[in-house]
Amino acid sequence: MHFSDRLFQVVQKKKSPLCVGLDPHWDLIPDHLKVGKTETEAIEQFFTEILEETAEYAACVKPNTAFFEVWGSKGWEVLERISEKAQSLGLLVIADAKRNDIGTTAAAYAEAFLGAGKPYDALTVTPYLGQDGILPFLEVAVQNEKGIFVLVKTSNQSSGEFQDLPVGDALLHEEVARAMARIGMESVGSSELSDLGAVVGATYPEDITHLRREMPQQIFLIPGYGSQGGSAEDVRSAFYEGGKGAIINSSRGILFAGQGKDFAKKAGEAAKKSQEELWAVASS
Repeated sequence: MHFSDRLFQVVQKKKSPLCVGLDPHWDLIPDHLKVGKTETEAIEQFFTEILEETAEYAACVKPNTAFFEVWGSKGWEVLERISEKAQSLGLLVIADAKRNDIGTTAAAYAEAFLGAGKPYDALTVTPYLGQDGILPFLEVAVQNEKGIFVLVKTSNQSSGEFQDLPVGDALLHEEVARAMARIGMESVGSSELSDLGAVVGATYPEDITHLRREMPQQIFLIPGYGSQGGSAEDVRSAFYEGGKGAIINSSRGILFAGQGKDFAKKAGEAAKKSQEELWAVASS
């Protein structure tokens, strides 16, 4: 099934556009999990319990690979097992690795994350190298019914230093958006959405509205909701009827909603609250 169709089948089934970011900040992991375990063992138990409590309320998860890479090969093994666990619970997995290159190197990156049998359904990709750095990823994604999300307007405070630079009569991120809309037209599912999506930050709600017009067929992956300051109302314009068109990421606000031995239960409660809040906006 086409990636966009698979994603929104899950969104509508769960009545949730929520994506839970899996960012294992070691200092925030509950202390009791660290007793008698290696760091990677503690991280794996943390996420296993988190997933079991939050899967009911989310459509997907987004592990940031950097937080696993710091532990070397053992970290990668945990990343793969956690991703497989998420998929077994009915969640799609977006690998937040922000890869990019050209030619055979891009193809190798794409195969590493989006190849057949890999436990990831989508990958974040940077656009700075132009379409030579996009097409190899999209080709592998299409072959394996997976997706990519290209960084267009990110949620961080300094994003405008480059992304808002004027290019003729437009801004740089607007030109990127138009290019992604053109490239993504070649692979659209029955949902009328492409498997080439866009990362657009919740912290810039006016840009979300504008970029939705520029990219009508792109799924928006929206970080910045929750602890970064973005609200459910800020992302309203990203959605089409029935909650279609966007997934909203929350990481720390869910993962670390509670400390102590009931951390997973508190995460589940936070995920449920976010699911209800976001669905009220997405489906209205």
